[in-house]
Amino acid sequence: LPAAPSWCYGTPGLARAQQLAALALGDTDRKRMAERALLYCLADRHQLDRLTTRGLCHGLGGLLRTVQRVAQDADDPKPFTDWLHRASQRFLTTQAPQEPGFLQGTAGAALAFHGAPPGAEAGTDWDACLLLV
Repeated sequence: LPAAPSWCYGTPGLARAQQLAALALGDTDRKRMAERALLYCLADRHQLDRLTTRGLCHGLGGLLRTVQRVAQDADDPKPFTDWLHRASQRFLTTQAPQEPGFLQGTAGAALAFHGAPPGAEAGTDWDACLLLV
């Protein structure tokens, strides 16, 4: 059974790292592979159902921001932005963090949600500490 699709140790973070490496190296095959891996992950209900909070590290917030960053650099951003629209609605019904912190708390969740409207540019690089840029 696949792990949760979290930014910190799941397919999304690995896919973004591969996409960034591909951009740096000019490796179009690696870039396509990374984007395809993330799309497969986003289509897997079993994985998505494992995200039960809004947090950045282990929750939907980190996935939202990762997908937004991948979409910015994708050859075809539409499947990612379409997913972001649906996921933003799900985010609002997901359990809110009880603590105020960045990685697992309300601060990080709020940054991820308000910084990831579907189809929008990321705007700021607050996520550089997550190695997403």
